[in-house]
Amino acid sequence: MAKDLEIRCPDCGSRLRVDPHTGAIIAHGPGEKPADLGEAARLHQEKGVKKEDAFRSAVAAERSRKEDLDKLFKKAADKARQDDPGAQPERPQDDKWR
Repeated sequence: MAKDLEIRCPDCGSRLRVDPHTGAIIAHGPGEKPADLGEAARLHQEKGVKKEDAFRSAVAAERSRKEDLDKLFKKAADKARQDDPGAQPERPQDDKWR
């Protein structure tokens, strides 16, 4: 089930919640505005830090992905060998009809 869409008006900054299936407005209200420029700068910096942390964790996950996939492949290959130790892997160049 899809979540409601939250949209901000570019002119007045008000917040609208819209049902994605019907397009009906579920709720509306004033946008959240920071109290002063210092708070706005702090919120902007916090968002930047969160984005950077998410990027770093995604990069770390991608770096470890190859090792994880290699481990899974070796585990599956070992299991296949244990299930049928005398089986030879199929080769596409072999003629299967002879």
